[in-house]
Amino acid sequence: MTALIDIHTHPVQIAELYPDDGNLERAVKDVFGLSMEPQPIETYFAQLDEAGIDKAVLLPIDCTSAHGCRVVSNQQVAWLMERSSRLIGFASVDPNDSAAAETLGRDVREYGLKGLKLDPSLQRFDLGDRDKAFPVYAACVELGIPLLVHCGLSWAPRGLAGLANPLGLEEAIQEFPALRLILAHFGWPWVGEALMLALKHENVYLDTSILYSGQPTESLRHVLADVVGLDVLDQGLRGRVLFGSNYPRVDPKRVAHALRQLGLEPKLERRIFHDNAATLLNLEETQ
Repeated sequence: MTALIDIHTHPVQIAELYPDDGNLERAVKDVFGLSMEPQPIETYFAQLDEAGIDKAVLLPIDCTSAHGCRVVSNQQVAWLMERSSRLIGFASVDPNDSAAAETLGRDVREYGLKGLKLDPSLQRFDLGDRDKAFPVYAACVELGIPLLVHCGLSWAPRGLAGLANPLGLEEAIQEFPALRLILAHFGWPWVGEALMLALKHENVYLDTSILYSGQPTESLRHVLADVVGLDVLDQGLRGRVLFGSNYPRVDPKRVAHALRQLGLEPKLERRIFHDNAATLLNLEETQ
């Protein structure tokens, strides 16, 4: 069976992060909107094992300007990466901070982080802001790292979905053709907009962390089979759809099961589960 790469996990439930960060509980519960109790990191690894996930990307969110906190910091992500080679850390910076691009470069170089995560709905910034957002996009290009942007529905209690319409990225996509951009959640409910951007621009990717019905099987079937079309996935997007679970909001094994239930052509399924992310992240691994 193909070893999976999960491009979309949040390390907000890992208990080892809490003792040295007195603000993390508030950030996770009140800002991110997750009330489950923290669990040892070994529990996280067990969940990855159960889902068949070989490597997982860790996504922090820097909400300093908007909410006075970080939903896991870059330094904490780096600490987790030291615990296991199966963990791949992304950075997050606050675009409302004039030093955001500089901070990104420093943390990527110091901690070995492999990408950037932004969430406009929580961080409260305009994706098309040339003064705040564009310098951060340019830094990603300079550093050679991909950018994963939350798009669409925000389950966070303080998230503003209107800031996360994927069309807000259209000018940036055109201006930075070398920016490898991942639109999270297939942009739901703006699936058509996200799809249009990905079909038109080869530097745009989409991840499968789609959840609105409570059932990943139903959510993925409706979006990928009914709205997008499996033929479009195979013919137009086969190199640019990435497996993402949105752990811990969703159990990774349920998302993996939902994808397998679609009956995708085996080569396409392998690309989504593994090969596309391995290429995007420059992972030197073969099966």
